[in-house]
Amino acid sequence: MRKKATRRAMALLSLLSLPVMLLVAAGGSAAAVPTAAAAGVRTQTVTSKSLGTFKPTFAGPAATGCAVNCNLLSGPVNSPSTAAAALSKHPAAAGRTGKADAYHMMPLPDLRQLHLSAAQRRELAAHGSSQPLPSVSCAPLGPGCNNINTTAGGATGVKGLKAVDSASLPTNPLGDLEPPDQGLCAGNGFVVETNNIGEILVFNTALKRLSAPISLDTLMGLTALGRSSGGDPSCVYDPANGGHFFFTEIVSNTPESAGGTFAGCFAAAANDCSEGIAVTDGNSPFGPYHVYFSNADYNPAEPGYPSLLNDFAKISVTRDAFLMFYDEFPLLPGSLPGFGGGFFNGAQEFAFNKSALENGLPTVLKNGKPNPAVTVVSENMGLIPTPDGTCARDNVLHDGGITCWVAVIPAQPVGSRFDNAHGGTGFMVGSLDFYGFAAISPTSGDNRIAAWAWTGLSALNGKGCATCSSAVRFTGQLFSGVDRYYDPELTSNGFQASVGTQRGGPIPLGDECGAAGLSSATSCPEGGIQTNGDNLTQVSQAQGQLWAAAPTQIAQTYQRANGEIHQGAVYWVVGTKSFDKTGKFSFTSQGYVAAKHEDLSMPAMAATPTTGGRAIMLFTLSGNGGPTGADHGGFFPSTAFGRLTSSSGGLLKSTINVADMGQSPQDGFSEYQGFPGPTRPRWGDYSWGFFLPGTGGKIYFANEYIQYPNCTGSGFTLTIGTCGGTRDGFANWGTSVNFVKP
Repeated sequence: MRKKATRRAMALLSLLSLPVMLLVAAGGSAAAVPTAAAAGVRTQTVTSKSLGTFKPTFAGPAATGCAVNCNLLSGPVNSPSTAAAALSKHPAAAGRTGKADAYHMMPLPDLRQLHLSAAQRRELAAHGSSQPLPSVSCAPLGPGCNNINTTAGGATGVKGLKAVDSASLPTNPLGDLEPPDQGLCAGNGFVVETNNIGEILVFNTALKRLSAPISLDTLMGLTALGRSSGGDPSCVYDPANGGHFFFTEIVSNTPESAGGTFAGCFAAAANDCSEGIAVTDGNSPFGPYHVYFSNADYNPAEPGYPSLLNDFAKISVTRDAFLMFYDEFPLLPGSLPGFGGGFFNGAQEFAFNKSALENGLPTVLKNGKPNPAVTVVSENMGLIPTPDGTCARDNVLHDGGITCWVAVIPAQPVGSRFDNAHGGTGFMVGSLDFYGFAAISPTSGDNRIAAWAWTGLSALNGKGCATCSSAVRFTGQLFSGVDRYYDPELTSNGFQASVGTQRGGPIPLGDECGAAGLSSATSCPEGGIQTNGDNLTQVSQAQGQLWAAAPTQIAQTYQRANGEIHQGAVYWVVGTKSFDKTGKFSFTSQGYVAAKHEDLSMPAMAATPTTGGRAIMLFTLSGNGGPTGADHGGFFPSTAFGRLTSSSGGLLKSTINVADMGQSPQDGFSEYQGFPGPTRPRWGDYSWGFFLPGTGGKIYFANEYIQYPNCTGSGFTLTIGTCGGTRDGFANWGTSVNFVKP
């Protein structure tokens, strides 16, 4: 019999009186920036100051990436078209269905260096001030709190990839992976979904499937090269130069036959991690492809070398550049630590000559010298000070790896509407909850964001990047006093810090978590949805604005009833038109998004290109109805969205629509692994959305939800494709791909 108890992330309003410590940024004078908001919407003064303008850390041939003994980019290896393989299910994949399942969780940072003494905790608290959680009024209904409409709100959705698709691929020796890490891109009549550990699914713009799942191992030719997929996939379509798709993922130099990424890159094998970059030769996602590899251990002088991880990569394009970001982690911080002896080296930003990659130019000439036509500029943000210290030494604990710029995400423009001011510009945005990311408690979240820009990127087109050092600049601007956000990444023991709830339902894996080897208990209670911290995961560029959202805990207040703490979202809209004219960003608007009595996770935003036009925020909706059991007991994890504008100060009509209704609880292995001790129920790690020109004003978006009801009894086994092929024994995640006119 399944346990009826569920672990809940819910609290009474009285908890709001508990102090939460804010680490105030030090700095000089700041100029006030008015916050634009609709009538009746909460307003406050946001201040802004420059973070500085920097020369590139390196500018020159991409084959090197730094001045001495370096090897950044190699390739291309030319990989054939996958069109034929996409038309029918691979027989080896079909043969894996029904076989014993296995599981692997994507790796977490090594936080052993961050255990604080009592004295350090007192020092941290002494440098902060008490701040409440963000709050919205739900009764009476106020800005930021939203009713849930269970209709699709005009959205069309189809089932995307699911756990069975990933685990049954013949190139996946690992079984089930959590989290799925979803991506989405589109162009030339194709819509492409990406997912962990490395596969794509192709649709047309009506969301009719055009392919079976295609592994990125196959797409990149990794098996023949003795390499393997490592996940964190992303994709983007560049409509310029005839049109090209870019696909990226972590790649390990260890082949599947030897255990793949979990035996190589993630196990800290020396010189094993890289980012695979596949560029289509033409405008079809089926290729053929030019495949490049960006070496994570390209610089022997980087702290943590030769066991560095390129984590959480995100990509974009400008008129001149292919932009790539990742967070850099030393995988052996005890013996090969990062900056200041820490566990983290900060965000790494790269801008490659886009045309060179799309034309498949070799990084090295036949004479063995770097090709001067394949160029790059890079910015090691671990070397840029933050308002709270440097990556080598924070201002409070005087430790390394804490106050590093993290998750500074490149903005994706709409179609070919690039920003060509200042010699070619690319934008990025990031949040600043450094102590929350580093899993240090107490922490209060933060009320600051930073906008960044590459300028002068047209210099990448010059031979050898000869003028890049003088023409290209990396500029940052800090906004303080924005709507506060608070959602710690994880606890100091590496497990969940805050979770969203989900509706109670059948959990066959939880019922036999002990027999499955996940727990010392015979059965495990239903868990929650891990929201993964208050960093950004996507930034959209449209209407002369940058649109960004982050998870946050939000207190919902009710008249004549106890308040409730739930997972929600906060968003910001930052103007770029002023940057084009003056080199300074403007702050347009902001707001909270909460679902009445329920929880939201993995928010992302997408906007139409017309000035003053609409946008959407998309997310996973889940919950147990709060203390009153509202919404008939809540929601299984579902795909949902809301409409807004740059001046609405929240969702229009205070309404969330459910695009795809979840059918059961999340019942994957990470819900129960380690119970009754702490667990980390992985979800996401991200959603994706964008406006697609030429489709009649549609925004396309993708998100994780539970596609099918969980079966129970003899219908459930610990195999791949159990429950009639709807799920695996160790995972039941699924995805949806959707479009809507906002």
